[in-house]
Amino acid sequence: MDGPDTDNGEPDDEDRSRNERAQARERMAAAIAEVRREGKKAAFVYAVVDAVLIFLLMNLLLTVLSPAELPTQVSVPAAVTEPVGAAVGRSIPALSFPTGAVVGIVVGLLWFLGEYLYRVRQPLVEQFEAANANVTDALRTARDAVADGAETRMAARLYEDVLEGLKQSSSVALVDSRRLLGTLVLVILLSLATVQVAVVDIGLLDRDPVETESPDDRPSRYQGLEDGDAILGDSEDVQAGDENLTAEIDSTGGDEEIDRSQSFPSSPDTGEPGSASGTVDSQQAGFAGQEEVEDADLIREYNLRIREQDADDEDTDP
Repeated sequence: MDGPDTDNGEPDDEDRSRNERAQARERMAAAIAEVRREGKKAAFVYAVVDAVLIFLLMNLLLTVLSPAELPTQVSVPAAVTEPVGAAVGRSIPALSFPTGAVVGIVVGLLWFLGEYLYRVRQPLVEQFEAANANVTDALRTARDAVADGAETRMAARLYEDVLEGLKQSSSVALVDSRRLLGTLVLVILLSLATVQVAVVDIGLLDRDPVETESPDDRPSRYQGLEDGDAILGDSEDVQAGDENLTAEIDSTGGDEEIDRSQSFPSSPDTGEPGSASGTVDSQQAGFAGQEEVEDADLIREYNLRIREQDADDEDTDP
């Protein structure tokens, strides 16, 4: 009787061997997929580090050069802030960012996408082989066999050998540590330079006129009061007029009429009240000193008793 089973109902050796070869091919396909994922991770790490480096470099260059063609600030349009404010239920104030930072972010994102796509389009299996010498050539052969659907005895033996070699390999070797470390050092240096430029406010092109003023043009510190002649200028002789004018001040004194002739004292030269010619002598106001009150405590106690008595009288009145 023909069939895959033996007389006792168990699969024969040929079927077991076929199943084992099929399982070896499946494990090999999963291992190759894992190798490609590790290659994509390495490409992502390279792209991120390089994009950060490009962002810092562009931001630093635009901050130092300050080209006149670019504004110093880039404002976020209202078409972006209004929908966000409506979504969160509150108004968002106008936002603006330095032009160097905005341009650096845009260029960095473009660099990230371009480098990542470029690296993942490279043969990832060959990159893994170059980093791990124990699977050189064999991994590519196994990949081609899996792609062809080979499940022969020889292909199964190749799969097993490659899977055993992959256990001793590492995906860390896909990243060049020296190259990555050098890029990180440049990122740190550019970060420090960016902070220093922001603090010192360095600009090589089209600098603000206030920044280019010489120390002599800047306002000096306060050094005390200056000479009045230096501020007001030289004194000049002013010719006096020939016509005398009388100044009168209207004032209210309640119901009493105020004598206008007493508004100004009589001139010592003419004797006329309010005359503009001559001088008016001023008098210094005097103040009487405070009198010493004897027995102040007795007077205070007497005053308090009188107030209490007046309060009692008011309470007893009908």
